[in-house]
Amino acid sequence: MKILVITSCTGEKVVESPAGLTLADFQRGLEHVAARELEVGELMMSAEDIYTGQQHVRLMRGVKAFREAHPTNGAGPALELHVLSAGYGLVPGGRRLAPYEATFTGMKAKELRTWADQLGIPTQIREVLKQPFDLGLLLLGDAYLKACALDADVELGGPMLAFCGTRMSKKLPSLDKLRMIPLTNEEAKRFSCGLVALKGQLAAKVLQRVSKAPIGQAFELPTAILSWLDDGSSTSMGKRSHRPNPRVDKVIDLPSDWATTLSSRKLQYFIPEWDDLVDPDFEFETDTHWGGRGNWDNEVYAHQMYPSPNYDGILISKVVAEKKKSKKRRINQLGVHRYLRVPRAFPIMGDCGAFGYIKDDVPPYTTGEILDYYTRLDFDLGVSIDHLVVKSTRAQQKQRYELTIQNAEDFIREHKARELQWTPIGAVQGWSPQTYADAARKYVAMGYDYIGLGGLVRSSTKEVLAILDEVHKVVPPEVRVHLFGLSRIQSMRRFADLGVHSVDSASLLRRAWMGTGQNYLTRDGIFYTAIRIPEAGKSFRAKRIVEEGRAKKATLERLEKATLRALRSYDRGQATVDDVLEHLGEYDQLITPDRPDNTKLLRRTLEDQPWKKCPCQICQDAGVDVIVFRGNNRNRRRGFHNTWAFFRLLQRALDGEDLAFRRAEVVASSSQLALPGLTAGAAGAI
Repeated sequence: MKILVITSCTGEKVVESPAGLTLADFQRGLEHVAARELEVGELMMSAEDIYTGQQHVRLMRGVKAFREAHPTNGAGPALELHVLSAGYGLVPGGRRLAPYEATFTGMKAKELRTWADQLGIPTQIREVLKQPFDLGLLLLGDAYLKACALDADVELGGPMLAFCGTRMSKKLPSLDKLRMIPLTNEEAKRFSCGLVALKGQLAAKVLQRVSKAPIGQAFELPTAILSWLDDGSSTSMGKRSHRPNPRVDKVIDLPSDWATTLSSRKLQYFIPEWDDLVDPDFEFETDTHWGGRGNWDNEVYAHQMYPSPNYDGILISKVVAEKKKSKKRRINQLGVHRYLRVPRAFPIMGDCGAFGYIKDDVPPYTTGEILDYYTRLDFDLGVSIDHLVVKSTRAQQKQRYELTIQNAEDFIREHKARELQWTPIGAVQGWSPQTYADAARKYVAMGYDYIGLGGLVRSSTKEVLAILDEVHKVVPPEVRVHLFGLSRIQSMRRFADLGVHSVDSASLLRRAWMGTGQNYLTRDGIFYTAIRIPEAGKSFRAKRIVEEGRAKKATLERLEKATLRALRSYDRGQATVDDVLEHLGEYDQLITPDRPDNTKLLRRTLEDQPWKKCPCQICQDAGVDVIVFRGNNRNRRRGFHNTWAFFRLLQRALDGEDLAFRRAEVVASSSQLALPGLTAGAAGAI
C-alpha cells in the first residue's frame, strides 16, 4: 500500500531566526537562496520536521501511526509526503529547509499566479499526482490550491481525497478519482477542532484508520467519509460531550535509577492531587480542546509530559478524591496508582483532607473506614484522621488536639492488628512548639516511625522552625517527619537537618495563575509575570462589559486577536516589545480598567523571554503560549513548568546552596544567577 500526502507549509516553525529567508530572498533566485542557506545552515531542518502549525502537527501524528504500522523495510516509502511551500515550491518531506517567512495567503491573484508559475508549482504537482498510489490526501487551503492551477487535464495515479473549503470545492475540476470533502465551521465543531487545523486532524484520522489495514490488502474508502471518521462522541441531544483520547491513558515508565535516587534524597517532595490535567493536543492558535471539553480520559498529568516526574510522590486527600461522583467511582475501580497513571513503585500518600471538614465539630470519618479506604485503593502511605487547630478553631483547640491524638492511637493499634502492609503516618496538630512536641512524643511511644505535622501553612518560617526544634528534641533520628503544605525553598536544608523527611505543596503550581509578578519561575529562582490576554468570549469581565453596553463583542474580539497576533509576531522576531505592550495596554484597559499598572513587569518578561531559555519539555513544546495567562491549558502548563523548576531548585537547596525566590523586576539582568532573599511583597510564603 502506498499513500501520497500533499500538505501546505505553515507560518509556525520549530526554528525562528531574524536571519531567516524571506520572499524577497526566494525571488532573487536559486543561487542566492543557496548562499543564504549556508548562512543559517545549522538551523535547517527537514520539511516534515520544521513546521509547527497545528495542521502539520496533527497530520504528522497520523503519518507516524501509519509508518509504524507499515514499515518500509527498504522497499520504498509506504507513505510519501510532499509540502507545498510559498518559498521552495513543492518539496518532498525529507528535503532540508531553512527557516523562512513566505506565504501565498494574502497575495493578490496576479502576483500569486506569477510567483507560483515561476516556482514551477503547476508542473511539479502534476508530476507527483500522476505517480501510482493507493490513496492520496490533498490538504491545501484556497490560496495554495490556486497556486497549483489544477484543471481537467490533471492525471491522478490513484483515488484522492481533497479536504478543502466549500468555495474551492466548487472550483476544482471534476475528476473520476478525486473526491472533494468540503469543510466548514460545522465540521470544525463536529470534530472539536479549529478550522485552521481541521484538514490535518481529518487526514490523521484517515491515516490511523488505514494503518490498521493488513499490509498488501487493498483498502476501499467508505462512501460517507466524515461519518466514518467521526467517533460518535456527540450526545443524543446533538450536543458534543467530551471525547476520550486513547493516547492519554497510559502508565508512565520510571527511569531505571528511580528507586536508588528516591532512597538517596535528603528530603522527598510530594505534590497534592487537585485534578491538575491538560489536553496534550490543545490547539493554542484557536483555543480548541481536542476532546471538546476536559476530562480525565482525554487529558494528562504533569508526570506524563516529562521524561521523569518532577516530584517524588503524590498526595491524595479523601475529600478531593470523592468530591465528584465520577472521580470517586473511577478511583475505586482502578486504585490510586492506575488512576494517576503511575507504576506501583511510585509512592502515593493518602490523607483525609482536614481542610474539607474544618467547620465540623468532629471529622466525618471513622478510623476503621479510613483504614479500609487506604487498603482497598492500594496507598503506600496513609495518614491518621486529624482535626485542624487553627485560629478560627481556638475555642475548641484542646478538644480537637486530644481527638487527633486519640485517632492516631486507634489508627496505629488497628493497623498493627490487621497486619496491614502500607506505612501509617500519625497526623500531629497543635498551636505551639510545646503542644506539637508533646503530641510527637506520644506518637513515638505508640510505635509510629513516620509522623506528619499539620496546620502550619499560615505560620511564619520562624514559627515553623521553632516547632521543628522542639519536635526534633523528642523524636528519635529514625522517625521520619512530614510537613503538610510547606515548600519554602530558603528553609528546606534546615528542615531536613531537623529531621524532616518529606513535604507536600502545590503552591508553585498554583502560583502560575494567582496574582501578578510571580507566575513563571525559572530554574535560577527568578519569577516573571505572565501576560494576561483573556478570552473575549469566556472572560467574565469581558462578558459583563458587553452585557452593560460598555463595548461591543466585535471590538473585544478584534483587540484580543490583535494582541495575540502581536505577541506571536514578537516571539518570531517580527515585532517589538513596544508593539506588544501597546496592544496589551489597550485590551487590558478595556477589560480591567482598575488594574494597577504592571507595564514594568510585562516589559521585563517580554525582554527576557524566559520561555525561550528554558529546556523543559513544556516550554519547548508550547513556546510563548506557556507565558500567556489564559485558560486552563496554558495556566496549568505554566504550573507544571514551575514545578519542574522548583524540583531542581529544591535539590540544589538540599545540597547546601543558599537559595531564595525573587521577582524579575529587582534583577538587573536575568543572566545573574545569585539568589538573595526576597523583597517585600515577593513570594515569601512559598
